[in-house]
Amino acid sequence: MRTKSKVDIWWRYFFLFTALIISRPTFHFVNQALRGHPLDFNYFWSELSLEKILAAGLYNGDGGADWNIGKPKATIWNAEQLRSLPEIREFALELVNRDRSLNYLPNLRQDTILSLAAQRHAEDMLARNYFSHISLEGKSPRDRYLSLGGTPGKGVAENILQSNTQGFGFTYGEAEKFQRGWMYSNGHRENLLAVQYTKFGYGIATGVDGRIYAVQMFAE
Repeated sequence: MRTKSKVDIWWRYFFLFTALIISRPTFHFVNQALRGHPLDFNYFWSELSLEKILAAGLYNGDGGADWNIGKPKATIWNAEQLRSLPEIREFALELVNRDRSLNYLPNLRQDTILSLAAQRHAEDMLARNYFSHISLEGKSPRDRYLSLGGTPGKGVAENILQSNTQGFGFTYGEAEKFQRGWMYSNGHRENLLAVQYTKFGYGIATGVDGRIYAVQMFAE
């Protein structure tokens, strides 16, 4: 009788542990769908895989049925070190081009105007506590790009992400996590793997409360 009770307790712990593991990716999956950016179902295989647990979370999976994602460039040796904004921008571009190359697309190049537009939008969302491609004044990504001297008539796209973290700065680990999230989100991945884009900009802002806003911008 006592042995059976112990077995029942261990089964309860097992189901509780399983529920805790599954709940986070499930919540993220539902939240993205409600925002209009559904995640690729392969997200679950990568999120719940044994490889991810063994790699301390630094695992991207293989991607989807018709697209690939690369192995993390962030490692246990460099993931948590604080980085400057230029370092993060360079690393973000490496991640984008890693995934574009795997999907047989040409590399993007860093663009000063796009990066400035992305940075200002990240800082604005943080300062005024909103999360949208459209600013509180009604300005779109294209509007922000053109106001800084961008070329008229060119296609412009934007990916945004908001996260809460324990840290107070920029790290390769966060940039890797953001890239992975965008790649497993159908709409965001379309921007990342669009053949017509040649230029890239990146902005990131973090608050004292741990909020982080990241912005990717693309242009022809």
